[in-house]
Amino acid sequence: MMRRLSLLAAATLFVAAFSCNTDDEPAPPPPPPECGNGLLETGESCEGLPPPMGCDLVTCTVDPEWFCLPEPPGADGETGGSSSDDPPEWMSTCELLDTCGDGVIDPEEECDDGDDMVADGCSGCRVDPLWTCVGEPSECFKCGDGFLDPGEECDDGEDLGMNSAGCENCVVVPGWDCFEMPPPSLCGPVCGDGMFFDTSVPGVTIGFAEECDDGNTTPGDGCDAQCHIEDDCECTGSAPSTSTCVCGVGDSTDTGDSGDSGTSGDSGTGGSSSGTDGGSSSSDGGAMDEAGGG
Repeated sequence: MMRRLSLLAAATLFVAAFSCNTDDEPAPPPPPPECGNGLLETGESCEGLPPPMGCDLVTCTVDPEWFCLPEPPGADGETGGSSSDDPPEWMSTCELLDTCGDGVIDPEEECDDGDDMVADGCSGCRVDPLWTCVGEPSECFKCGDGFLDPGEECDDGEDLGMNSAGCENCVVVPGWDCFEMPPPSLCGPVCGDGMFFDTSVPGVTIGFAEECDDGNTTPGDGCDAQCHIEDDCECTGSAPSTSTCVCGVGDSTDTGDSGDSGTSGDSGTGGSSSGTDGGSSSSDGGAMDEAGGG
């Protein structure tokens, strides 16, 4: 019995000694954070006076689909300043995350057609090449189908095997004009813009070819309002440069003919002289006959 009591006393003393040697005591739980006081405390990921939109007004945590800066200390999982005894003052700036596919065109989005499909004109909220997108949610149209859709200046039906030199990527080429005929667009040179296009330019048909283009549509200067060369005029210049026209060409030709007539007149004078000489010869012949008769 005495041995058992000795063992029990020894165990009690060991426990007491171990308890006395323990310096660390459990820390008291931190006080709950006071959201909206401008101090970033443990459990908060955003703060402000008051908290900004995107930062929950009760818990001071970032709302879903939002992003707040600056990121709080310890956001990487490590102990940060937010758990210190002296929490820093904080004023968060929050913005909505990119929500591509919700049908709303957010900043830095070119389009948003409300889906996540690709190659449908709006892929990843970016307009696909040779497509145009309008509206919200975006409605997208393909360039080259021959139909003039919103956002297109022309559509020559390139995807259908048709092509016009005046319409490239559904944009009218400078110096050309395109008409919304029954699809596709029909394009031709603009008369009077100073850019001369004849059939030597690829894509210019005989029906749209210009004879000249002097940079205006004023008649009487050699190139009329339909870019046709006027009578008695000559126009020079190679495509696509501006034509230079000179008129009165026919009058100068008539003047040359008059000069030729003057030369003929000289010949007539010579003929008269020849006739006079002949008459003289006849007279001389008569005199010789009279002499012979004598």
